[in-house]
Amino acid sequence: MLPPEHPNATAKAQHANLYRAATIVLMLIPFTLSCTIRDATPPLPARPQVLPEVPELGLAANIWRDAVVKVPAKAKGKPAIKPAAMLSEDEALMVTSSEMRPTFYSYDLRTGGVHALGTAPKWAECSLCFEIMSVATSETTIVWSAGVYRSEPWNAGKRHVELWTMPRSGGEMRLVTWLTGHGEVPFEDKLSIVGDDVVWHGDRHAYRVPLGGGPVQRLPSAAQTVPTAVRELDGTQCGREWCVGMPPTRLYELTKLVVLRKDGTERREVVASYGGPLMNDRFGLFGGPYVNDNKEMNYTAKHPAPQPVLYDRCTEKSGRIGGLLEDSAAYDVFTGGERAANPEEPLLYWNSSDRKSWIVLDLSRIPDSSCT
Repeated sequence: MLPPEHPNATAKAQHANLYRAATIVLMLIPFTLSCTIRDATPPLPARPQVLPEVPELGLAANIWRDAVVKVPAKAKGKPAIKPAAMLSEDEALMVTSSEMRPTFYSYDLRTGGVHALGTAPKWAECSLCFEIMSVATSETTIVWSAGVYRSEPWNAGKRHVELWTMPRSGGEMRLVTWLTGHGEVPFEDKLSIVGDDVVWHGDRHAYRVPLGGGPVQRLPSAAQTVPTAVRELDGTQCGREWCVGMPPTRLYELTKLVVLRKDGTERREVVASYGGPLMNDRFGLFGGPYVNDNKEMNYTAKHPAPQPVLYDRCTEKSGRIGGLLEDSAAYDVFTGGERAANPEEPLLYWNSSDRKSWIVLDLSRIPDSSCT
C-alpha cells in the first residue's frame, strides 16, 4: 500500500498546473491580438477589369495662343541661350547657359534681331563658376541672383549666392551684395523688384535690399498655417486666398487635386497628380494625372510619363506643357524671370521638339477678364 500523500505536495502540484495554464494564456494573447488586428484591416479592393481612362488634355500652346511666343535656343553666331524674362511685349531677355561666361541678350520677337546687353566679369569665364539663378526686371533695371563657385580664402571650394544688377538698356554689371557666404541670408525664392528694392523669400521670411546697395533687411511676415477648413486634404498649400490639396488616394482611381478657398468654399476638383500653391492665386503648375494601380502608374498611350499641366482657376481649363527630355519618357518645364507688372506670374518655357527653339508661355499675357 502506498503511503499517504503529503498535503504540501498536493498544493505544489495545483500551483504548478495554474502556472502552466497562465503561461499558455499569456502566450496566446499576442497571437489572438495579432489575429484581431489582421482581421480588422480592410482588404485591398479587387483590381477592376477596366481601369479609368486618363484624359488626353489639350496643349496649353493651343488653349492660350496669344500668351505663347517662340524664341531661339541658339542665335546665329551666338552661343546657346535660354529665356530669362520679358522686357516688353515684343522683347525677350535671354541669357547664356551656365557652361560659359554669362551674357545677357535682348531678342526682338518681331525682327528676330539679337544684341548683347552685358557680360559677366572676366573671372566668370569658366564652367559653372557663375550660374544665373533668378532674374527680375523693371522699366529701368535688370537684377539677378548668381550661384558663384569662385574660391575665396575663407570659403574655398564652396558655393555662395550673390545679387547683381545692370541697366535694362544694357551696360556694366554691378555686384549689389552677397546673400550667402558672409551673413548666410536665406535665399529660396524668385526675385522681384518692388520700388527701389529687390525682394525675395527664404526660411519662411521675406527679405529686401536696396538696389543701390546696403544691408539686407528681414521683413515682418505672418506665420503660414493651414486653415481649419482645408485640413482634411493632404499636403495642402495656400496662397493669399486659395489653397491646393490632395484628397485621399484611392486604388485604381484617377488622381485629382482639390482647389478651394481658405474658408473651404468654391471647391473644385482638378485632374492632376501633384502641385504647389497657385501662382498669383490663379495658375496651377501641376503634375499630369495617372491611375493609381497599386505599384504601377498608368498614363496615356501617347504619354508614358506624366506631362506637366497648367491649370487656370478662372476658366477651369487645363493644358499640357513641357518638352520631352532626350532619351527619356520624362518631361521638363522651366520657370523664367518675372515681369515687373506681374511679379507672381513667371514665364514657363520648354524645348521645342526639334531642340532649336524655346516655347515660352507668358502667364501675364493671359487675359484676366474672366477673373472677377
